[in-house]
Amino acid sequence: MKTILRDIGLFLHVPGMMALLSIPVCLLSSETYALIPFLTCAAASLGIGQLLYHFTNIKIKTSSRIPNAMVTAALGWFLLPLFCAIPILMTANAPNLSPDFSTTLLMFQNPWNCIFEAFSGFTSTGLSMALNYNELPHTIQWWRSLMEWVGGVGVIVLVISLLEPATEPYKLYNAEGRNQRIGLTLTQTVKHIWWIYLIYTIGSVFLFRMVGMSWWAALNHGMTGIATGGFSVTENSIANYGVAVKLAVIIVMILGAISFSVHYQFLRRRQLCAFWSDNQHQALWILLLGGTLLLWGFNRLAFRHIPFLDILFQWTSALSTCGFGTVSVKSWDGGAKLLMTLIMLIGGAAGSTAGGIKLSRFVTVVKAVIWRFRRIALLPHEMMCYELDGKILKESEANRRVEAAAVLAFLWLSVVVGGIFILQYLKLPTYDLIDVIFEVASATSGVGLSTGITHPDLPWLGKLTLICLMWIGRLEIIPVLLLLSLPIKTLTNWK
Repeated sequence: MKTILRDIGLFLHVPGMMALLSIPVCLLSSETYALIPFLTCAAASLGIGQLLYHFTNIKIKTSSRIPNAMVTAALGWFLLPLFCAIPILMTANAPNLSPDFSTTLLMFQNPWNCIFEAFSGFTSTGLSMALNYNELPHTIQWWRSLMEWVGGVGVIVLVISLLEPATEPYKLYNAEGRNQRIGLTLTQTVKHIWWIYLIYTIGSVFLFRMVGMSWWAALNHGMTGIATGGFSVTENSIANYGVAVKLAVIIVMILGAISFSVHYQFLRRRQLCAFWSDNQHQALWILLLGGTLLLWGFNRLAFRHIPFLDILFQWTSALSTCGFGTVSVKSWDGGAKLLMTLIMLIGGAAGSTAGGIKLSRFVTVVKAVIWRFRRIALLPHEMMCYELDGKILKESEANRRVEAAAVLAFLWLSVVVGGIFILQYLKLPTYDLIDVIFEVASATSGVGLSTGITHPDLPWLGKLTLICLMWIGRLEIIPVLLLLSLPIKTLTNWK
């Protein structure tokens, strides 16, 4: 337990450093009413973080237990957004706030809305309680983007690169849903990830500026785009921009859905073929092109004449789990919404900033079906061959991968079904079952596209449900289940 608390103390330094980094934005935007909220956040997170770190730092050996790492990750990802909600809540309730501020900011006087926004940001989901993004103060716009940018690459990746956790770093790295190495050591891997992330973030900002965004919009959209987060600072997300901006955003969303190992091969070794060299990235391009045509067909059959570029944009946003939007999906028919729901559940490539079950697991399950049929048709003198990513696997290894993918897919669907039951219980007016399914899938897979259910007027139970779905989905379920089982295990041992 001391190991877990010590590492939680390290994690709590992250909101504090983020808050201090945001102080210049308060000053440059002349929003001095936000200074105290950000200083309070910094003091609270750094103060409690230091207390936990120092009071549990006595004779602690590095823990290599996987359950400890997963519990640490789950608890850390739960606590950090709570601290990140402090600046939003205090800014909305600032005593010297001008009376002419918009309803959008005043909605965040409700603590539930602040906590929801912080969880959505840190899990890089993008569902928002803001009515109009452009009416938020610049400081809050920046804070939302910063949360998604840090959350997109992962808090544990940041902590490992800067600090020394007590839990074995590689176990923490796995607990956050990552397992790929692009360096000889984990330290090298984390540094490579950060360099790639910074290069693509800066490149995205300049790309957006070149195609017509203002510097402020380019900065924020560049951060949330490559993080596949989807928070925006403009009204109606990307809908009001022209063709050039939409195409640029599509490119950035696709880059965010590609694994860091592929980016490393491209940037370091100049291997363009890396973008389609393995099965999951081949599936990415097939689903991107085939799914866009299928979605376009669905809309044509429903006599909705949506421009093809907007169809491509919405599909890319769902597949990459980014959540930017150019059109409202609320009026789409059930077939189109169901198709979008399915691709949101699958998500982007493993080892990227995207959410969802991940393409690598999707490919493994599809391969398992193919292997099953081949085994049935196998002649007595023939040998079964298990091939994945151009490599021949032993039967035991193939079974292990299929089992891992199938178990997570089952847990994922179970969580989605549970969320659907709770939201359906609320009997939300004007929303059908497919709208609820769409919203739950969007929250669990960290997408951010919405049918309109996510709204400041949503009952507290609905907000809590979506918050839990975002948290559970970001950690790929198992770490959260281990954390929730901890009191039961402790009680059993005590008896």
